[in-house]
Amino acid sequence: MARAINCEKCGAKLRPGRDRCPRCRAFITAPDPARQHATSRKLARISAATAGSFLVLVAGLWIWREWSTPRSSAKSAVAHAVATPRAVPEPVNEPVRTLPQIGRDRPFLDAKGAGAAAYQEGDYATAVADFQAALEKNPQDTDALSNLGQVLVKMNRPADAIPYLTRAASLAADRWAYQFNLARALGLVGRLDESIQGYRRAQELFPNDYVTTFNLALSLHKHGDDGAAVDQYQKAINLQPDDASFRKALAISYERLEKGAEASAAYQEYLRLSPAAPDADKVRARIGELTGTLVPSP
Repeated sequence: MARAINCEKCGAKLRPGRDRCPRCRAFITAPDPARQHATSRKLARISAATAGSFLVLVAGLWIWREWSTPRSSAKSAVAHAVATPRAVPEPVNEPVRTLPQIGRDRPFLDAKGAGAAAYQEGDYATAVADFQAALEKNPQDTDALSNLGQVLVKMNRPADAIPYLTRAASLAADRWAYQFNLARALGLVGRLDESIQGYRRAQELFPNDYVTTFNLALSLHKHGDDGAAVDQYQKAINLQPDDASFRKALAISYERLEKGAEASAAYQEYLRLSPAAPDADKVRARIGELTGTLVPSP
């Protein structure tokens, strides 16, 4: 049975075989089945290509979002905090060893980290409280013990610092900084015998540290052993030959030993290294007294 056709001009439905539309009188063209089939196939291919392009676009957008999304988490933030360098002691007369720059507004800081931040900012009272809180959690924490002692020394409380520094030095006897800090605190309270022993232990751990050697020489001088002090001053000068203060300290010990010529030579080296020193005129006068000559100003 033949299928009905539609008028291409007015859309009226017609019986097959008619050559004109009874409504609009337009001529009817018989459909070409082969052409209709080719057109249908072309439309199908266009539709498939359009659908495929849309799927590719959606997939590309999804992949781009996955690649561009940062993969950060609370775990990575905490790992970064843990990787922050530990606080390093900052002894007096020692090359500056600053504590790490840590923002105190970071909520993941533990008590020890908060103490280090407070110390860095000069808030010593808060630093003491934070380090004490860290020790309540772990009494064997040598860093907290040493840093607490250092803060107390900064607050001119060396006697209060000594128990913490002693415990840190006993728990980690191979740590130079702990031995040095304890020896310095002992010297500040006048316990010179123990201070000298502490500096000698620190020197064994770090033989080439000129600050340790110089502080040992100063302690020996204060203790009245200028012969031993001279030996240590000379070692310090060999390690750091450009420090003028070492030559002046050496000259003072030579004077105590009544070695005027050696003292004069050390004073002259002091002036050579520091000709514009505030006490330069006094030192020149002292050289003149030791040698019996007048030392002119440069």
